[in-house]
Amino acid sequence: MTLNLKSPEFQPREQRLGSITGYEGTLKDMAQRGCGGCLTNRRRCFTTVSSCTHFHCLSLLINIEDSVIVDHAPSGCSSGIIHFSANRVASGRLGPDKHHARVFCTNIQERETVFGALDKLRDTIRAAYERYHPKIIYVSTSCTSSIIGDDVYSVVQEMREELGVTISFAAVEGIKSKIWASGFDAYGHAVVDSVIKPPAAKKNQVNYIAFAPIGREEVDRLFGRLGYEVLYLTGLTNNEEYARASQSVATFGQCGAQSSYLAGALEQLYGIKYFQSYLPYGGLGFERFLREIGPHLGKADLAEQIIAEEREKYREELESLRGRLRGKTAVILLGASYAYEYVRILRELGVTVLHAVGYHYDPRLDNQSDDPVAAAADARDFEDIPTSVNDIQTMENYLVIKRLQPDFVVSRAHGDGCWAVKMGIPDIEGRIGLQVFGYKGLVSFGRVIADELDNLNFVKKMHAHFEPPFTEEYEGFDPYFSLEDDAEEAI
Repeated sequence: MTLNLKSPEFQPREQRLGSITGYEGTLKDMAQRGCGGCLTNRRRCFTTVSSCTHFHCLSLLINIEDSVIVDHAPSGCSSGIIHFSANRVASGRLGPDKHHARVFCTNIQERETVFGALDKLRDTIRAAYERYHPKIIYVSTSCTSSIIGDDVYSVVQEMREELGVTISFAAVEGIKSKIWASGFDAYGHAVVDSVIKPPAAKKNQVNYIAFAPIGREEVDRLFGRLGYEVLYLTGLTNNEEYARASQSVATFGQCGAQSSYLAGALEQLYGIKYFQSYLPYGGLGFERFLREIGPHLGKADLAEQIIAEEREKYREELESLRGRLRGKTAVILLGASYAYEYVRILRELGVTVLHAVGYHYDPRLDNQSDDPVAAAADARDFEDIPTSVNDIQTMENYLVIKRLQPDFVVSRAHGDGCWAVKMGIPDIEGRIGLQVFGYKGLVSFGRVIADELDNLNFVKKMHAHFEPPFTEEYEGFDPYFSLEDDAEEAI
């Protein structure tokens, strides 16, 4: 589907991609029905706290150097963003003045919900400009500003003329999408509107879109052998680097959820091929990715040579790890495409995946081809895997873990892993991005799992002191008790 890049606002994933947050079945069934255009989203009669599009958009915009954010929202909507300011430290790329995130909040209060808050917005934009004189100001909206009907975009246009600076509009009201990953789309839409420029000329350059450039040494080494430079559109990328993105000849990303919109826009505007069917994680993903992108870069033979070298380099250690992990079982609880990437990675290590939970599912992405998304591509080759989709329904996931009792779970920072540990089950971090790159990443991740399973002392002691806070009735529920039989809508 063509992106409407001229509109002030992006189209939500539910409408644009047919994305869902309610499903219980198998990976093969979900992938096949999604590709066929008949996947449906199931309603929930009960839901626990999830996340928000607003939060995830701002978490990316704050890390663009030379910029500030003016968040037209109550202070509570903005205050949580300080957590992501730590990314500026972790990335090792703080600016020369060592500053943290620069976010101005209009602090909409009760009075403004009645009389409007556009004057506050104008004053806050002026204050942001006078304090920092940034190259770009990103103005973001919120549920509250949308509900009271503030015409934020008109103020953005007005202040562009008054201040003579680039001011970009990020329409990211949480109430407009049930999928919090839509915040990544708002970020992509705002970046395309403000900093992406037509190329003066094409270069031997490949875009990588992600949260942070963790593990870039391996990627730089790989693409250096192929004769290409990698442009990292990640945390603390500056505006000039974003402007160079159109000069690239290919794009890939950390995952479809985060990279889809920006990568799709680059393909639509400048014909930059978006590679998203196979991501270079684990050995098999690495091989498939290189065999797909290698010919595009004119390096098919060299790609095969690199594959053979990497496979042989880690062959013995990988076989040893498979021996240590053979027969172990796992439950995966991760965001979108990453959940299904780890299905493949764990199977390569000899682990049996009992269930994979994805925090939403995109049956297609924003590229201009019929290439399947990663989960659908893998479903063709693997035996079926039980799967469910929810938007971080922690209590549902608690029941999944309790029922299946795996040897370990793979999760991230969304709160599910703590329940596993309390049940005496180790929680392994599903590391994002380039840390699981290729055979080296596969072996590194396998070592982490094997070492964790060799010493269960901590989780056993935690379990001995844990008393579940739930009623006996709740403990006996089916994990998917809240999923209603009727579909919310046909996708």
